[in-house]
Amino acid sequence: MVTRLEAFKSPRFIGKPILADVEFFDSLEKIDQFAADAGIKIYVTSSTRIQGGSVSGAIVHPASRSNHLVGHGIDMNIMLGQELFNSEALDKNNLNNLPKVIHNFFKSIRQDPILRWGGDFNSEDPVHIDDGLNLREPATWDAKYPIIQSEMIALSQPNTVSGQPRLLFFTQPFIQGNDVLALQKALVQKGFNIKLDSIFGSATDVAVTGFQKSLGLTADGIVGSGTRKALGL
Repeated sequence: MVTRLEAFKSPRFIGKPILADVEFFDSLEKIDQFAADAGIKIYVTSSTRIQGGSVSGAIVHPASRSNHLVGHGIDMNIMLGQELFNSEALDKNNLNNLPKVIHNFFKSIRQDPILRWGGDFNSEDPVHIDDGLNLREPATWDAKYPIIQSEMIALSQPNTVSGQPRLLFFTQPFIQGNDVLALQKALVQKGFNIKLDSIFGSATDVAVTGFQKSLGLTADGIVGSGTRKALGL
C-alpha cells in the first residue's frame, strides 16, 4: 500500500484543486478519459477533506467513513461548453433528459467495475464520484485514514520543521497563518480588494484564481512556487 497526498491536474478538471491519495490517481485518470470522450469538463467542488470540517454546498450529510477522508472521492459539477450542470440538473431522475454526452459520461462511470456515482447511493448524491474503497477494502481505508488526515492537517499549518513554503489553497478548515497574510498583502498590491485576515477563505481563493488567470498561469487556486514567484513572495 502506498499512501501519499498529491495534487492531480488535468485540463479537463477545473474549479477547485484536486488533492488525492496517489492510489486514487488511476481512478481519476479513468474519469479524465471518460470526460475527454464525452467532450465535457469536470468542475471540481471538493476532494480530500479533514474529518469534522464543514462542507460548503453539501447536498447530503457527510458520511463518517466517507472516501473523501482518505483522498478517494471528488464532488463535482459538469461543464458542457459554457453551461454548468449542478446537483439539481444531475439528479438521477433527470438523467435521461441530460445532453447525450453527459448521459454517456455517467454511463461510463456506472459501468466501470471500480468507480461509483453518488446518484446510485441510497442517499443520492449526484455530484459525487469515488472508488468505493470504504466498502471494497475497509481495512485499507482504516490504514489510509490516519495518514491522509495527518497530511491534510499538516497542509493547513505552517511548516516550522523544514522552513519550506507550504502550498496555500482553499480548503476547510481554512488555512491560516502569516504566510496567508503575506499572500493577501501581495494580492492587494496587485489590485485585489480582499480582507487582510490571515485566513485563506473564499475571497482569497477568488483573488488567487483571478491573478493566475490574468497572467496565463494555471488557474487552480493553488499558491505554489510559480504563483509565489509571480507575486514576488
